Amino acid sequence: MALNIPGVDESIFNDLFEGDEELYISILRIFMDKAPNVLSKIAEVSEEKLADYANIIHGLKGTCANICAEDARKAALKLETMSRNGDLQGVLADNGPFIKYMEELMGNLQNWLKNR
Repeated sequence: MALNIPGVDESIFNDLFEGDEELYISILRIFMDKAPNVLSKIAEVSEEKLADYANIIHGLKGTCANICAEDARKAALKLETMSRNGDLQGVLADNGPFIKYMEELMGNLQNWLKNR
């Protein structure tokens, strides 16, 4: 089954969900409900918040995997690794583009859900 959602890996969807679009939709709706709050929590990162950031981005990485958003998962993994290694400058450089990408992904998902 083809989803045709920019940012979602079709082969991972077929492997994980075996074409079960209804199950995928239920998971997407949970994601769409929770993701804006999560993104707001990572918008402001500082030295003092780096450990919390690492934990939040770790959870977001798993969520991206659950919705078959492989590029987002990889980007979250990179941010998690940098934050756990104390690389604040790396996190600061990549966090804004990651949030923007996630917002675009959420727009793509919302558009797809509207047609379901």
